[in-house]
Amino acid sequence: MSLSSTFLSLVKKFSTDLDVQKLRHDVFVFAGRYPDLSRDRLAQKLIDRTAAKAAAIGAVASLPPGIAAFAAMGPELSALLVLQSRLVVGLHVLYGRDPEPEERALEILAGLASGAGMSFGRQFGARAAEEVAAKIVARYAARGLGRLVPLVGVVTGGLLNYLAVKAVGKATLLRLSRGPGDRG
Repeated sequence: MSLSSTFLSLVKKFSTDLDVQKLRHDVFVFAGRYPDLSRDRLAQKLIDRTAAKAAAIGAVASLPPGIAAFAAMGPELSALLVLQSRLVVGLHVLYGRDPEPEERALEILAGLASGAGMSFGRQFGARAAEEVAAKIVARYAARGLGRLVPLVGVVTGGLLNYLAVKAVGKATLLRLSRGPGDRG
């Protein structure tokens, strides 16, 4: 199985396995805690909260010393994809959108691609998936080198996860502001 097909299957799995009803409930409860905030401020708060969780996961996953830190990278990447998937769908719910499972996968891929500094049109092919997957793998490989020095790894792991989630959130908000059907 190629890197792109593995990556696409993971994103599709995470997007279809989401409990959207629970996520919708969680978003409404979250919004209810801040009745005075605008939708845009709520969205930013949701992004910040998710980025903080991702940073904590990155820091904790970077705690094992030396080569053992590399073993934590797979579960960490999975957790990060789940957090980002929940964020993308949560932002859609906050903005009154209810994407179908196939659209959720596309929106998650769009957020991940944008978060990796890429954009794509309506068709997300194997080549684009390979590029996104390669960027994410390269990011994690480079970060893995920092894990060999424990304190550097913890700071790097937390910071990179934080920035990745912030980028995905920002890209998703930008896409939401463009309206449904606009993928550019």
